[in-house]
Amino acid sequence: MRFHHMAIFVAEMEAALRLWCDVLGFRVIKDSVIPDGPAPAPAVYLYPALLDDIFKVKNARSRMAILVSAEGAIIELQQCENPAIQRTPPEQQRYGHTGVHELGLLVDNIDDWFSRIRGAGYETQTDYVWPCGDFGRSFLFYDADGNMIQLWEHTATTTHRGASS
Repeated sequence: MRFHHMAIFVAEMEAALRLWCDVLGFRVIKDSVIPDGPAPAPAVYLYPALLDDIFKVKNARSRMAILVSAEGAIIELQQCENPAIQRTPPEQQRYGHTGVHELGLLVDNIDDWFSRIRGAGYETQTDYVWPCGDFGRSFLFYDADGNMIQLWEHTATTTHRGASS
């Protein structure tokens, strides 16, 4: 099995796009309001009955942006209109609650990334990049909605199936 994508639900799409495109270097390959067609069709991502069933509300509606990195990582951003999006309280996005709370991305030149993230005004969990034994170096930061994103760089000695150093 291979990882396909991560969906991140956001309160403000433009703020999310600034992070993912301007700071992290992803590019938008699809940006539309869903449902985007009346019925199943080759060019329709999500038709009304399907989106209603997925979101579990009548007349579901959302702005969806699909982003891709140069290396092929895919991020789906959703800004729901119906149901109305609500920010998750920060204390429920951190450790100690069930759910996916951290998205980890593999990078090169982690010190440059740390400077770029801090320079763009994003809060980091620590004021430094920290080592993880001889496996790698890392730091965590928070997007505009408080979601934790971890950037990770393997050390030269890291050997991990499917990962590059």
